[in-house]
Amino acid sequence: MSSARPTGPQYVTLVTEGGYRMHATVTLDWEHGAALYRVAELCGTITVAWDSTDYDRNCCDSDAMEVTFGRPSPSPFRWRFEDAPTVYGVMLAGRANFHAERMSPTSPWWLSVRRAVGAADDAEAPDGTRRRTAAIVHTLTHHMLTRPWAAELRRVHDRRHAPARYRRHQEAIRELEAELATLQEKVSTEQAGAAVQAALIAEAATGAGPVAALPAPVAEPQPLAA
Repeated sequence: MSSARPTGPQYVTLVTEGGYRMHATVTLDWEHGAALYRVAELCGTITVAWDSTDYDRNCCDSDAMEVTFGRPSPSPFRWRFEDAPTVYGVMLAGRANFHAERMSPTSPWWLSVRRAVGAADDAEAPDGTRRRTAAIVHTLTHHMLTRPWAAELRRVHDRRHAPARYRRHQEAIRELEAELATLQEKVSTEQAGAAVQAALIAEAATGAGPVAALPAPVAEPQPLAA
């Protein structure tokens, strides 16, 4: 695993903080920038990648991650994925987003975990499944981010999204330039108004004579004492 861009599958044994042991085959997707963990104990795949939508929000400094329960599809409308994993007899569905620094090996609430139920795939997974899944995703994500190839995989992700991000920057520039033109017009108006007032102040200062000091007040005479 020393190569910056390994191409073949990698076989790893991973253990969660709670002691759950997993045997996984790791396949790196060098087209999309993702790591696919095919976990034997789950009879399915968990895909770990970076969240492409977090770039537009620009809300955090840490890595925003995206986990797909199964092999990801290019369609944004797809919810069930091929080779979805099963945790405690519950087949998982969908994707989940989270920040790497907010992961916890003991609390599951940082990760949204859904299960496939009939035609509706928006049901929350049972608490036991959620806890085990969060522990597994924590372990897989930490493994991926600490690999020698993680930086190159991230560059692949960024290059893939660069055209869309470039367009978004161009749109933002156009919007800001329009705002700048409006603000510059307002600044010019305020500058013109300030110049008028400055002229009036100067006129008042040069047109008035020196101010004479007022005489000291005269004390009223006090009646003499009898």
